[in-house]
Amino acid sequence: MRLVYVLGLLSLIGVGALWCGWYGLMKRRLAAALAAVCVFGGGALLLLAVLPTYSFYGPTVTQHSAAGKSVALTFDDGPYPPYTDELLAVLQQNKVKATFFMIAENAEKHPQLVRQIAAAGHEVALHALQHRDFLKLSAAEQQQNVAAGKAILEKLSGAPVTLLRPPHGFRDWSVMATLRHNGLTAVNWSVIPRDWTNLGVDVIVSRVMEQVHPGAIILLHDGDSPKYQDSRQQTVQATQIIIDKLRAAGYNFVTVSELLAKGE
Repeated sequence: MRLVYVLGLLSLIGVGALWCGWYGLMKRRLAAALAAVCVFGGGALLLLAVLPTYSFYGPTVTQHSAAGKSVALTFDDGPYPPYTDELLAVLQQNKVKATFFMIAENAEKHPQLVRQIAAAGHEVALHALQHRDFLKLSAAEQQQNVAAGKAILEKLSGAPVTLLRPPHGFRDWSVMATLRHNGLTAVNWSVIPRDWTNLGVDVIVSRVMEQVHPGAIILLHDGDSPKYQDSRQQTVQATQIIIDKLRAAGYNFVTVSELLAKGE
């Protein structure tokens, strides 16, 4: 079931109740109360779809508290030269494994980067074929986006793709059904410094350090989808500092799949 249909139905019920109240077909207080329930109910359903840490529509991984002092660095929207290349160099130098949630269309443009990421032991995961809000897509469009993106990444990486982060983290019943159909687990995050806004290396680092906790999934960006114009140099620089600070605090770094396995 798509959330947009439920919201549309609630809107119709609310408007219908107000109309009935206005023309005396039902008590005005009752009509107003019913309309209010529809408004607040629809708002709550929409909020649960866009907030990353709730699993109302289906299981969504945002952290793993049983994983001890391990954290997962994740990077969205790539591959995106030269920043993905620079980030890989930082990770290799520090012997850190990360999870890359890729836009499959970007991966097709830079297949050598996908192979390099996989060969280095990082986890290749799907963000989407195209960076589009899944809540606005029909079930068929969702299926095409997810299935095609998964197939591209598996072909390029030579490994199964089992994780997907919905664009913006948005999901409803329909999105979760599409993921289940394709054998994918929904993954969002528990630490978000909003690095894509390029608010400064120090701010990115401080926000991560303020929010981090054992079992955290940290959201960063090596890409800029769908604009492909903003620099990710701040994220590259911040990643080195984040690694140093978290290691000094006793944390170790794993992929998302490794994080989940630690709690089993």
